Formats: sequence, structure tokens, C-alpha cells
Amino acid sequence: MNNRIFTVGSLIPGRIMVKQQQAPTPTPTVTHKPKADVIIVEQNGGKIEIQPVKGKLLDAALDQGKQINYKCRKGTCGQCTVKVLKGTGLSAPNDQEQKKLKNELTNGYRLACQAEIL
Repeated sequence: MNNRIFTVGSLIPGRIMVKQQQAPTPTPTVTHKPKADVIIVEQNGGKIEIQPVKGKLLDAALDQGKQINYKCRKGTCGQCTVKVLKGTGLSAPNDQEQKKLKNELTNGYRLACQAEIL
């Protein structure tokens, strides 16, 4: 026995009921941003990778859980002296760094509490 179910729309002559299919959802295109250049510094023989975040180099490292020795945060004690092995985007050495590090600046040394990540 044919148990067809009729609806109001199916009883209109000449009208064909077509089940509408949903268009497939497009797959989102994932674009990967190139990984920002990390800054690699060395202090007391240990290498430290720091993701560049605008602000002081020391603050960025500490916020990321990286251990950098420091004391005064004013650039007078020199405890936070690091050698920049890799990385760009640091400010030019300020007066405090020039006073404390002198010729060591040309060898890549910076005061982490004074060097700004731009």
C-alpha cells in the first residue's frame, strides 16, 4: 500500500517539491602569520629567547617567565647586562647604557632594564 503523505504545497498542480540542500560550508582559509623574530640574549652563559613585545627588554623577559638577573632597574648596577645574539627592533642605547657599558655596546651588550623593544 502506498502511504504517501500530502502537504498543502504538494497538492498544487504543476508544483514540484524539491528538498533544498544547504550549500556546503566553505572551509576557512587559514593564513599563518610568519613567526615574529625572537630576540635571543645571553647572560652568564645561558641563552634566553624572548618574544618581542613593546616595552623594556627586561619586563618582556620577566613577563614570559624568563630568568634574567637584575637589581636596580635604573641602569646603574649593571646586573641586567645581556649580550644580544639575535634580534632586531631594539631602541638605540640611551645615555645610561652608554655611561655604564661604554665600548661593550659595540660588542652587542645591552642593559635589559634600559633597552626598549620597539
